[in-house]
Amino acid sequence: MPIIYLIRHAEPVSPWDWDGDDATRPLSARGLRQAQWMGKQLRGLPVDDFRTAPHQRCRQTAEEIGKALGIEPRVDNALHIARTFRVRGLTGTAVWVAHSNNIPGALMQLGVPCNACGHASAWLLRLDEQGKVTGHEYIEPEV
Repeated sequence: MPIIYLIRHAEPVSPWDWDGDDATRPLSARGLRQAQWMGKQLRGLPVDDFRTAPHQRCRQTAEEIGKALGIEPRVDNALHIARTFRVRGLTGTAVWVAHSNNIPGALMQLGVPCNACGHASAWLLRLDEQGKVTGHEYIEPEV
């Protein structure tokens, strides 16, 4: 049975405190702790597909999770902040790090009501072999 964790990037530094390009805005100190917390929650998970959106805050979140998993994420432009993406064709366990503006759309396409998408939160989705959601859970970080 396929499983996917759709994770919103951890808290970045405030855009009011950042003079650079938004794509290069890094995690805040709290965001780093959030990403490390999520890594601890996923430690030992047998991950077959680990992806991240290209923005710096997503990559940093995924890198911290990857340290706990012992694998490196693959940058996937399909998860870019300005795009919608679909969850399909999964086998095994997947972990994808993306944004609050595109995760809800992916969930809606799967028929999952998205009433929350906080920094470093995760949606755990269990799917059947046809890609239909059989169960879902929202995970809010404790940091």
